Amino acid sequence: MSVNRLKKASVSSFILDCEIVAYDRETKELLSFQTLSTRARKKVEIKDIKVNVCIYAFDLLYLNGQELLQENLRVRREHLYASFEEEPGFFQFATAITSNDVEEIQNFLDQAVGASCEGLIIKTLNEDATYEPAKRSLNWLKLKKDYMDNLGDSLDLVPIAAFHGRGKRTGVYGAFLLACYDNNNEEFQSICKIGTGFSESVLAERSATLRSKVISKPKSYYRFGETINPDVWFEASEVWEVKAADLTISPVHRAAAGILDPNKGISLRFPRLLRVRHDKAPEQATSSEQVAEMYKAQKHNQANNQDDDDEEDY
Repeated sequence: MSVNRLKKASVSSFILDCEIVAYDRETKELLSFQTLSTRARKKVEIKDIKVNVCIYAFDLLYLNGQELLQENLRVRREHLYASFEEEPGFFQFATAITSNDVEEIQNFLDQAVGASCEGLIIKTLNEDATYEPAKRSLNWLKLKKDYMDNLGDSLDLVPIAAFHGRGKRTGVYGAFLLACYDNNNEEFQSICKIGTGFSESVLAERSATLRSKVISKPKSYYRFGETINPDVWFEASEVWEVKAADLTISPVHRAAAGILDPNKGISLRFPRLLRVRHDKAPEQATSSEQVAEMYKAQKHNQANNQDDDDEEDY
């Protein structure tokens, strides 16, 4: 077996977390899950195997008699890389990047989809990064190519603040604070910080337009967490259509605060700009009640799809 053959001499016992994927060793390409499902599983002669597989290792849970579940992911991954050798097409480490930059992660997602993967698994690396068997956690996220499939519609949100750009974005805004609208209280409630989905021209255009809407301080009807400190605030003036990977309960943002949690709101993870909605006024943005319903729908769909997700991660 590839794994035993490729473990280093120092390894006496181990438990790996892996994915077995159908693989074309001539073209060096991943094949579909449907192709893998046609591979016979019992009483098969090596010469009769038509579908080759490659083992992709992405975590190490046990090594040489030592349980690693309580180690953070960085430590577990270091042990993984130090304990095995790769052989292309037979046993490989899952392709990974370490980043907290949303745009870089978006590009990595695009590359993964181009390589015939369904998406990415995003995990915390150092903090709250232990391994929790058979348990869903807020510390990892399945990010697929179709944003918010479980949630249905995109959201229409209002930019109420911005953060100055750095590096290649010097001179324009690098990220924006978006809000939904609470009809009952007539207030804009923060829901996410967005910095991806912008071409250079769109970013320059939106920055130029919103500079004319800068105000000295946030409006009394803006709701946001105390730890949010934008560089500038805007008059609520336009609506952006946004998609994201996930909705989550947030101690920072105030969207739908009090509806699902008495003290916390709802936020978007990995939001991405689709377009500016010139046909909508800020008060016509997605409401806090709609945000709460989308979160409920997401949880319902996740529960229904739990078994399917466990069986197929690619």
